[in-house]
Amino acid sequence: MIAELYGKPQQQGAEVLSDGGAKANVRMTRLQQLLTVDWKYNLIMGGLAWSGHIGTLTAGADVGLIVGGGAGTTPDSDQPEMILGVDAGYFLIPMECKVTCDVDIDADADFGSIVLFADRTKAPPTSVTGTPGIITPNNQLDGGGAFPGRWFGGITTDLDDPVMDELLDYEYVAGATDATGGLGLAAKLKMDYQPQFPVLLKGPCSLVVSFGGTAAVNGMIRMVVAAVPVSWFES
Repeated sequence: MIAELYGKPQQQGAEVLSDGGAKANVRMTRLQQLLTVDWKYNLIMGGLAWSGHIGTLTAGADVGLIVGGGAGTTPDSDQPEMILGVDAGYFLIPMECKVTCDVDIDADADFGSIVLFADRTKAPPTSVTGTPGIITPNNQLDGGGAFPGRWFGGITTDLDDPVMDELLDYEYVAGATDATGGLGLAAKLKMDYQPQFPVLLKGPCSLVVSFGGTAAVNGMIRMVVAAVPVSWFES
């Protein structure tokens, strides 16, 4: 007796079964390989992951950094450096957040900080004031569909206050003088959030990034998220 295993090429548009359901064919790639990818690459292959950034690079010039909200001297969540989210009907999944900042620490107790948090109850507003303001994220499957939510950056007018329902990451650096009054610190302010296991945020919801410090903090941000229909996790 010869056993045969049948597969069905389905890199995108994966079928969503009910709990306890069964399927005759296993899922495989278009190259006839058994599809055994991790959760992140599964979302990317399905065209369900997006990246957005803030900060610029002009040919022949230096990078263009953004000043933190609240004039850069506080991580002001009313004027965040980045906010994105979805309305009801989707789960938002943070996959990565990379932030690199220039921070001026030249005295004892000078500081800089970055905070990344989730608002579990509120989607981003429909419009903001700022530069660049609207961010158009890139589908991580080049040529894939548009992000099914809203994404903004460099906000300069207060929003309806995002609420920190869940802290995802926080980075802090401060200056300290030694016994002779010398400042013994080479300041480095970075965030590299790559969760081992993700939080699944049910829309309406938002992700917020803010940074600031004693003196104005400037930086760049790259965020990667997935957005999937609620049917993936709920009947």
